[in-house]
Amino acid sequence: MESLTLCLALVASIASTGPAKAGHYRNEAQTHLADARDAGLDSPQTIVELDTGRLKGDPGMLAWAPDGNALYLQMIERDRKGAVTSTKHYVVAVAEKTITSVESQPAWVGPYWGWKAAPSSPAAAAFRIVPSEREEVKHAVAPVGDLAKGGAGGDGRNMGTSAGEALAAQATAQKLHIWALKVDGETIGEWVNEAVTPGSNFSWAPAPAHLLVYAKREGGPLSLLDDKGRKTTLTGAKNASFPAWSDEGTRIAWLEKKDRRKYDLMIAGIAAK
Repeated sequence: MESLTLCLALVASIASTGPAKAGHYRNEAQTHLADARDAGLDSPQTIVELDTGRLKGDPGMLAWAPDGNALYLQMIERDRKGAVTSTKHYVVAVAEKTITSVESQPAWVGPYWGWKAAPSSPAAAAFRIVPSEREEVKHAVAPVGDLAKGGAGGDGRNMGTSAGEALAAQATAQKLHIWALKVDGETIGEWVNEAVTPGSNFSWAPAPAHLLVYAKREGGPLSLLDDKGRKTTLTGAKNASFPAWSDEGTRIAWLEKKDRRKYDLMIAGIAAK
């Protein structure tokens, strides 16, 4: 729990040091999204296709520029142990639909990521992420025998699993350490035997909206949650990751996985239905 709390605290410290605040280019249209059930994606469009083989890595960050004209894409490579071995930086021009390699992360990424991936909503401190952790044991070979099946011997006694079967199950047991992020009891993501990466599967809306958009870690549709616990599935995204709410609050970007190597970088308006 301590490591998870520190991870979220780090994101909070980024938010407090950045010069920009969410909503700097705010559009009043976002104020109409008070109820998550009333919201929908408008006219999703593909901006660029991403080939992880050509870009050398897997997605690590997706962030909006303050003026809404560009997005930053981070690609990372890892070794077999999960350690980062290289980081590459790209800027995507929205109108031109082009992607350009840059030497380093633009200065505006830190302030944006600070509120986008913060422990709580920029609009309401009480609307926040609650981390938790647990351990589970997973068996590659399931215990067998009458006891495992809930049965009993012919004389009415539980025969149980044999010693050999029990040893086989124990030999294949794997301990899973699971970190979970929850908002109002809703699980927005789980990390199994790996470090939590805040913001990789969720994005707060900028103030004054009390909204959070997220996707399952393994990919799936985008879900929208408000501070009253109301939730809706946003049609138009099928296998989404790295959702990112624009600073003015009227658009959402995300990566739509197409196959093992390719993603589409998508953008759609977000507004009341």
